[in-house]
Amino acid sequence: MPALGCLWNRSRLEAYADGALEGRAARAVSDHVAGCPACQATVEHLTRLRHLVSAETVGVDEPDWSGFWPAVRRRIASERPHPVTEAWWLPFWKPIWGHPRLATVTAALAASLLTFSFWPGEEGEVPVAWAGPVVVQDVSTADPDGSVMVYHTPERDVTVIWVFASEVGG
Repeated sequence: MPALGCLWNRSRLEAYADGALEGRAARAVSDHVAGCPACQATVEHLTRLRHLVSAETVGVDEPDWSGFWPAVRRRIASERPHPVTEAWWLPFWKPIWGHPRLATVTAALAASLLTFSFWPGEEGEVPVAWAGPVVVQDVSTADPDGSVMVYHTPERDVTVIWVFASEVGG
């Protein structure tokens, strides 16, 4: 199983063998190749392959282009240009109000807004907040700065007593 360094440097070995790496990347691959026999064998194989290919390269003469370009120019000048017809769907893609991407996004937002506005809600009745008659009493205390309030609902038989202490230290 290859080590993490092999996996990290495997994609750079070919460029390293061609001498295309520079700077920090070249130093990192060089350090790794010096300590890894598998990657060193790969680099040697790539270098040998490069030398074989360069030895077999045959020099090719530049072709004679002197007769080619005048013929191309004559043909371009002699032919009548054909009218360019747009595709049938292109007017639908180029709406009046703007760019096609903007139109596509607007249509998608409108479709999702329409979908979510008619999305079915929860079934059944909506719970209603209860607000019945409440009896409020103010009860005096021995502390002149404190107060007590009593809330009582006769139908529900609930009593709430609030005691407000004085804010003065004591």
